[in-house]
Amino acid sequence: MVKILSEAPVSRDVEIEKEARELFWKAIEILGGPRQLFEYRRLTWLPSLMEAAFVLSLAKRGKMAKEIAQELGLSTQTVRLILAADEESVRKKIFEGKVKKIKDHIAGGLIKLAAKAEGKEQEKR
Repeated sequence: MVKILSEAPVSRDVEIEKEARELFWKAIEILGGPRQLFEYRRLTWLPSLMEAAFVLSLAKRGKMAKEIAQELGLSTQTVRLILAADEESVRKKIFEGKVKKIKDHIAGGLIKLAAKAEGKEQEKR
């Protein structure tokens, strides 16, 4: 039996779940894949990346920060930090090896990078 750690409601919208999952995996791919995360001992990044993926997916559907925070059980400030993330500065930090601990804005930046990459891949199809 799986114990639920949080009673916070999480969106059960199939499209949001699918998009969040795709963004999550694309962000991991950008970082070098699951093995790279393991080798760098960065597995603790995974929850922040998933939160950011859901935040961005909900924001793309027109939800406001307060609504997203309530739906995901996050603080409004955390949602705002994720949405305000500067993906280009995150790209520089990651690829210059200057990231020691992921923070919400870094996770948000990674998910935004993933969204851009996904958008470019869809344009090619």
